[in-house]
Amino acid sequence: MKKIFLVILIMLLLSPFSVYAEDDTYFNIKIGKTYTEGSEINVTSKSNIYLVDADYNKIIDLNSKTVTAVLKSGKIILKNKEQIYSNDLVQDGAMMLATDDYLKVNNEYRGYIYFKNLKGNLIVINHIKLEDYLKGVVPKELSAEYPIEALKAQAICSRGFALKNINKYKKLGYNLDDTTNSQVYRGKSCEKDKSNRAVDETNGVYATFEGKVADTIFGASSGGCTADIKDVWGGNGLSYLTVIEDPYSLKYTWNYSLDKSKMTDMLKNNSINIGELLSINITDYDNSGRIKKVDLIGSNSTVNITGNKFRNIFGNTKIKSALFTVSDLGSSFKFDGKGYGHGVGMSQYGAVEMAKEGKSYREIIHFYFPGVELNK
Repeated sequence: MKKIFLVILIMLLLSPFSVYAEDDTYFNIKIGKTYTEGSEINVTSKSNIYLVDADYNKIIDLNSKTVTAVLKSGKIILKNKEQIYSNDLVQDGAMMLATDDYLKVNNEYRGYIYFKNLKGNLIVINHIKLEDYLKGVVPKELSAEYPIEALKAQAICSRGFALKNINKYKKLGYNLDDTTNSQVYRGKSCEKDKSNRAVDETNGVYATFEGKVADTIFGASSGGCTADIKDVWGGNGLSYLTVIEDPYSLKYTWNYSLDKSKMTDMLKNNSINIGELLSINITDYDNSGRIKKVDLIGSNSTVNITGNKFRNIFGNTKIKSALFTVSDLGSSFKFDGKGYGHGVGMSQYGAVEMAKEGKSYREIIHFYFPGVELNK
């Protein structure tokens, strides 16, 4: 088979580490898992797939609706039925695929797909305009069944989050990934008409504070009171990410029970050896009422940990927030709590309730981020 060697200008592919220009800003989003050398990744489309250069000009029509990528001996190889295309002239390079329809790698994606050799493993990157990216984010972060004004607020928060964190993975050669470490993103496959409308009708809108992009963090539910960012993640804090009484999020409550013996095992699995867990004593709260410090009293010793670490050890999808009380039931502990998540910034549950009461997306943003301005 004929081998064609391609050189693609990688630095131009990584150009989104720059100022936001609304319609033409591209992000590089790592999608899916990391693949070991030799693993094959299939990219499909309903139309022929072709290769483009850094200016998005077609260079080679691959004459196929399926292309397979594989990393061999440190080189990224693309294969169709007839030929092999390699980028071995480009040090740690990338090939960018395009189509007149959508490209599919498990999910369908707008924009372009390319591959990168990351420390001997192969990763898949979706090179996509920010506004198109948001269409694959908003319905995964907030159901498109909810009111349009809540979805618009979500679009603004997600846009601001992306812009604020544009350099999060710069050293790895991309901007964001598609997980909760960034924002959940599933491409064209998850888009809904209503959430697309929310993105389109807020095109380019984001919050600013003192002339800079605001960090519009969001979470599922504040439980009736938002948290101060410095109490959750340390640092000096931000005046627009502080404690706010939130009457729109009071209804979200939860409870959970755990056997003491199981909790003892979970502590051991996290290298906390205090013997048999006997009791739990909350020693400190932050200004929002969230648990800041807690004593775990064992048969051999006592350890003091943070509320966040407590949630991580015993399951942050079960201990849904640090707003909880503890009851000793003898052989187990019962936890009764409010809210879901870290509590910083916009409560998605609260945004939905505000929208149901007729509040606009602007009112929602200004409520949860006091002192910010919308850029337009």
